[in-house]
Amino acid sequence: MGEVHWRELYREVVDTGLCTGCAACVMACPRDVLGYTDDYFPVQVGEGMAHDQCVIGDRGCDICTRACPRFRSWESDLDEALFGRPRDPDTEIFGPVRSILLTRATDKAVHELGQDGGLVSTLLIWGLETERIEGAVTSRIVNDGRGPFDAEPFLATTRDEVLAAAGSRYTYSANPLAMKQADERRMKQVALVGMSCQASINGTVEAYGVNKYKRKIALTIGLLCSKTFTYEGQQQVLAEHGIDVADVTKINIKGVFQVWTRDGGYHEIPLKLFHPYTREGCKLCPDFAAEHADISTGGIGADDNWTLTLVRTERGEEWLKGVIDEGLVEAKPGEDDPVAMNLLTKLSGWSRKRWPSDRLPDGHQAPGLLPIASTS
Repeated sequence: MGEVHWRELYREVVDTGLCTGCAACVMACPRDVLGYTDDYFPVQVGEGMAHDQCVIGDRGCDICTRACPRFRSWESDLDEALFGRPRDPDTEIFGPVRSILLTRATDKAVHELGQDGGLVSTLLIWGLETERIEGAVTSRIVNDGRGPFDAEPFLATTRDEVLAAAGSRYTYSANPLAMKQADERRMKQVALVGMSCQASINGTVEAYGVNKYKRKIALTIGLLCSKTFTYEGQQQVLAEHGIDVADVTKINIKGVFQVWTRDGGYHEIPLKLFHPYTREGCKLCPDFAAEHADISTGGIGADDNWTLTLVRTERGEEWLKGVIDEGLVEAKPGEDDPVAMNLLTKLSGWSRKRWPSDRLPDGHQAPGLLPIASTS
């Protein structure tokens, strides 16, 4: 990275609107001079310092820029680090993969508590029980009466905690902030579960030598994600449809916003009604498919009981093979669900068109993004 540090990161990423709020810079800062706001953005917290000033950076520290998954030539650098080559823009619109599968947990309890096929929970439980990891950096619902909307970073260390954290949320949680708990407990190996932007940390620690976390993160699971919404926006739309967020037990998105309530009710709300409440950090993100995770997962298929699974790296392949060989997961080809495959291509293409070269500071080119293949 040279002599760039927080000043350049702030001006080129945070101040231009390219910051997704993934919190990688906060997680990696060795001096804890970066904090995180309620609006999901990193800030300088040193007393008396300007928002783009860092005296530690002036002395040569550039860890925050090296951890950031949106700084300068991030995509091409991460592709080279993880896959050893640039991607093919015509055939790899959702990034390089080793295989695409539909997977499902064989444990009924895990399957039922998971959002779709229960793969993520199975991987984490297996990793903990075989001592491949000591914890999983993820998120959980805050028990504050606001239903399955208010999520927070969470370090899961047991089967019960993994299952308690299962399911999807559409309010943002900066999961990497839970790495602080892992550091405090001196954990040597953890899994990181996060949305696309957060999963890109898997590539930055490798590409830019963020060695502390390169050694610590044993597996990165990326969640397919096109956007998240503000809590207040979701609350308002639900209220307009006569639903109190405190009465909601589960939510999902399958072309519409699906809502289950405590009285056994089920509701569908047009997804377009939530779009005005898209979180700012999602509006320019080009990565739907968690392109730099070890394993990318999502429930975008025709069958809610299976997880669309993109295996991207060698260690992702080893982990998935492990749970399949032990009979914990069953799998079939991704092509068995053409709905999922078509949506994967379409949503990845839409997301990649977001990255705005005119929003970058003068003198810098778009950060390594390849031309977008037609998805029409």
